[in-house]
Amino acid sequence: MQHPPLFRAAAIALALAAGTASAQADDAQQLAAKGAELLKAGQPEAAFKALNDAATEAWLQSPLSFRHTLLVSAPAQSYGAYSPRESNVFDGDTPLRFYAEPTGFGWVSDGELYRIDLSIDFSLRSADGKPLGEQKDFQNFKIESRERVREMFFNLSLTLNGAPDGQYIVTFTMHDHATGKDGAFDVPFEIKHG
Repeated sequence: MQHPPLFRAAAIALALAAGTASAQADDAQQLAAKGAELLKAGQPEAAFKALNDAATEAWLQSPLSFRHTLLVSAPAQSYGAYSPRESNVFDGDTPLRFYAEPTGFGWVSDGELYRIDLSIDFSLRSADGKPLGEQKDFQNFKIESRERVREMFFNLSLTLNGAPDGQYIVTFTMHDHATGKDGAFDVPFEIKHG
């Protein structure tokens, strides 16, 4: 049976993509094995570098997702130093504060520097799914470093003055401009005026 050229091209593209993913997985496995051998040979610094390179390969193959996403009582001062909020009920005047740790984002190499380029949109809906508002490019993050930084966190804040009592869901959607990946997370909360 003859397949149209478009189907053949799609099949070739899928085969190439699968081959690339397989090669990247092989690279990560080889680096991890090398790290284990170096550690066994008493070379912890070289082992750490190989294992870190393996983790970076695995990271780049991962989707853009989030390790932690939660309401917090105050902005975090550093990675992992967050204070979870005891309740998701707000009085309507208190700002909603969120903490998130993205994973799987990439870097653009710029000579000796690596650049992270992320933007965040948000949308708000009622608990039954009715759209209530959204904002594109709510926040943008551009960070340069001489290392491929993976420990990244975000403090996000929303103020919903005048929102009526009810249950809501906010969705934050992150766009990674280095890789083209997108990822999102939802946080439910409630407004209850005194």
